[in-house]
Amino acid sequence: MNRLFPLLVLLTGSLNAVEPPRIVGVPPADAGRGLVRVSEIEIRCYPGKGGGQFLQSTDNGLTWQTIDLPSSYPDATCLAKESPSIEQNPNTGEFLRIEPLYRRKDNEGIYLSTGGLDGQWRRVENAVGKPVLISGILRNSLWVNDRKRVVVPGHGGGCWRWFSDDQGWTWKRSNKVNAPPHKIGGGHLGTRWNHGMVEGTIAELKNGRLWMVARTAQDQHWQTFSDDLGGTWSAAEPSRFWGTITMPTFHRMKDGRLLFLWSNTTPLPEVKRVKKRGGEDVFTNRDALHAAISEDDGKTWTGFREVVLDEHRNDHDYAVTAGSNDRGKHQSEVVQLDANRVLLSCGQHPLHRKLMIMDVRWLYEKERHSNLAKDGAGEWSTHQYVNRIVGHCGYNRTPGALVRGDGLRLLRVDDESLTHPNQGATWNFPSGNSGLVTVKIRLEHASSKARLCLADRWFNPTDPTVPQFANYVLELDAKTLPPRKPHKVEIRWIDVDGKGFAKVTINGKPTRMDLPAVQDRCPNGISYLHVYNPATEIDESGFSIIATSATID
Repeated sequence: MNRLFPLLVLLTGSLNAVEPPRIVGVPPADAGRGLVRVSEIEIRCYPGKGGGQFLQSTDNGLTWQTIDLPSSYPDATCLAKESPSIEQNPNTGEFLRIEPLYRRKDNEGIYLSTGGLDGQWRRVENAVGKPVLISGILRNSLWVNDRKRVVVPGHGGGCWRWFSDDQGWTWKRSNKVNAPPHKIGGGHLGTRWNHGMVEGTIAELKNGRLWMVARTAQDQHWQTFSDDLGGTWSAAEPSRFWGTITMPTFHRMKDGRLLFLWSNTTPLPEVKRVKKRGGEDVFTNRDALHAAISEDDGKTWTGFREVVLDEHRNDHDYAVTAGSNDRGKHQSEVVQLDANRVLLSCGQHPLHRKLMIMDVRWLYEKERHSNLAKDGAGEWSTHQYVNRIVGHCGYNRTPGALVRGDGLRLLRVDDESLTHPNQGATWNFPSGNSGLVTVKIRLEHASSKARLCLADRWFNPTDPTVPQFANYVLELDAKTLPPRKPHKVEIRWIDVDGKGFAKVTINGKPTRMDLPAVQDRCPNGISYLHVYNPATEIDESGFSIIATSATID
């Protein structure tokens, strides 16, 4: 925990009063571009190609209304589901609009406003009257170097940056950086969609260095740095942030804190299959969006909390309902509302996109609790996948483990249509290098077994490979937990990043079940409990999770 935390609490009040993130609207396009602050009270969210209306809030993000686009606004030339990037120039107060993906249309290009968003838009052209086109799929603009330079991340089989020193009239491109392709091995019988290093997000550090973190096909986002304001970039390397084929987003708070939004998730292991055109197969890690915050320019981070879980994650028609577009909660963008609150847009697909307000003080909380009989499994991931790719790179789902009586019952089911018959459940809590997780659990039969894993990221509930990547693994059976009655299992870990052991207590009594740290490093701390039924045959009894709690030091 950052040493400035006590001061933050003193200045902002008790953390007990902090409201968790809440949904306030649905954006007209996939998150990532199009969310823009107009004034101290007005915020807009713009549509993609063919969209005739935008969302407007005149009470700083609390409520939203639909407004017709003025005739002066150039129609987008990107996809209907993707808005152009629209950012206010901090020097002039006018706006810079850039398309995310050029389709060689007559009105494509870069536009600069005169008279604001509802005024006139002038397309940037070269000396012979041709539109200036900066290639690639592009993200939001960022002004750096005391607002003297604007930088735009772009990609196409690797990442580069476009930059302008005259507020958007002329542009130059940096070198290209890339991450290596995903390979078979480590539980993978096939390779992932290898699209290179894409969808980079940039933060200007306080020493003037630029830091870019990007999406890759690896288990981690990769990073690169620039010491010349985006002109040249270092060779890419793995970052500390887990995330696979999902979009990361930096946001600098007005007080200097650095916010990071991403999907701290790992997909199911790849299976051997014939790849479809483009290499995409199925996405199994887009059901959660996470946030962390840093007060020391990215050296240490606090939070690693689930901002939102996809409300459709258990749906039987998850992959096909309302069309076959991309879906899930990954992709995001941010505007700040006040000292501690931000408005964020997240998600892909009209049924999955959300506008949310998050108080970043929520990221500093140190504990979380779950009572399954009282609260249900709404804050748990429990779904199982139907083993047939449908829609766009998707599996349909079943709810998986269900709350029965006083607890969440985890079985191994008799269903050959599923990718994995063993049920599991994944639960998030604030991250800590040291802490305590308590699980109230009951084995329902003398042959029942349970596996508890503590990890630093979200894994699919049904993923059988979690013990290879978790930080601590505890196997339980009737020898340690007499069946048909509840037991309190406590796992206390100290300094996981230093490979410290975890101590296990059962019903208040210490055991000799010391757990070694599985991984060599864990810079982000423990933030997940993954529970799993490891039965090798049909298990209709299983075990029940009655309650959980987590407290970090």
